[in-house]
Amino acid sequence: MKKLVYLAAALVMPWTAAAQNSRGRLTLTPRIGMTVSDFACCPIHDQYGPKAGFIAGADLEYSLSRTFSLSAGLFYSMQGAKENAVMLTTFTQTPDQETIYTGPARSTLRIITGKNAHIDFDRDTSPGYFYLTSPRIHLGYISVPVTVQAHVWKGLALRLGVQWDHLASAHMKAKQETKINGTVSSGDYDRNIRKEFHKDAVAIPIGVSYSYKNIELDARYLWGVTKIADTNDPDDKEVMNSTFAITLGYRFHL
Repeated sequence: MKKLVYLAAALVMPWTAAAQNSRGRLTLTPRIGMTVSDFACCPIHDQYGPKAGFIAGADLEYSLSRTFSLSAGLFYSMQGAKENAVMLTTFTQTPDQETIYTGPARSTLRIITGKNAHIDFDRDTSPGYFYLTSPRIHLGYISVPVTVQAHVWKGLALRLGVQWDHLASAHMKAKQETKINGTVSSGDYDRNIRKEFHKDAVAIPIGVSYSYKNIELDARYLWGVTKIADTNDPDDKEVMNSTFAITLGYRFHL
């Protein structure tokens, strides 16, 4: 038993010794990178899919000991998801520009969900229609992560903490095709949906980083633990954020 204890201690000591930092050191690390985000806990597995986004901000880190440090950050992060769905509104009377989005009284709405979803319909004989494809939900958050780092090897650190996200913007964007007064046109659809989402959310950041001199590569999984919206749709009631972020930063010693 003693031999096993001594062997374990001998294996751990080189790791901690190689990862030692100066106690009381303060550093500032601006970061920029990308996110890949999705919605988790949705009963319909293929209703949402991952989308790419942007992240930028900085971490302020204080060394508590030679192995552990505490950091607090401020970031702007793009999260959300791609929605695997298409929506078609067809009209039995010719719509105008004002009613094409709300739909006049004589209209029919169809929504198809699932990967590679599409709707076949007769564009030529329809008096008018509004067809949305490739919808994406873009959520812009102001994020404040507070994490503890364990420096386990030369330049290698593990990260765990909690993150508060405040919703700054929310838009649903898609490709749209419309037929109004016999004229077919296509373009981009953009609708503000901020009122449909909670203002605040909480996530658990779990990550790893590697530093070489003053350059640091950081990868984090942001595990959402609070609901981001309250809806009447039973399929959306438990939707939470699920985001992977990878950034490149430069460390300044203060």
